[in-house]
Amino acid sequence: MTLGERIKEQRSKNGFSQEKIAELVGISRQAVTKWETGQSVPSMANLMTLSEIFGVSLGELTGGINDNIPIENTVNAQCTPNKLEKAAVKQKGVLKLIFAIILAVAGIMSITIVSNMNAVQISRLAGVAIQSANLVRLGIQLGSGMAIFAAIVLFILYLKAAKQ
Repeated sequence: MTLGERIKEQRSKNGFSQEKIAELVGISRQAVTKWETGQSVPSMANLMTLSEIFGVSLGELTGGINDNIPIENTVNAQCTPNKLEKAAVKQKGVLKLIFAIILAVAGIMSITIVSNMNAVQISRLAGVAIQSANLVRLGIQLGSGMAIFAAIVLFILYLKAAKQ
């Protein structure tokens, strides 16, 4: 018995329509149809939800390894992220890129501005004694350098996510 047949059997046994299952799981009725006909398989999260709805164990719903087919081959290998999950991943990547650009610009601007200021200007700006101005300059430059480094790391993470 296939996973789709088990889902259909449990749905019928419990008196649910495809529409009701779709509503309870938070998916479309067409997705339930595809599961039952074997055109696609539910994600692990959806399988867990189905097992709770039907009141059966995940192993009972999926058939476990009793079919001589590893469960990874029947469920996980065919699972692909849905459009919302893909959009969320893409949005996170774009946010990382935007934040990286902001960090890089802020870091470069801070280093440039502070490097061109004299000790008197820094002491007035920071409200410290002139003797401490060079320490303030060093602190700002270090912080700005860290911001630029963080921007580079975020950009690399964005590029890695874009490749996938």
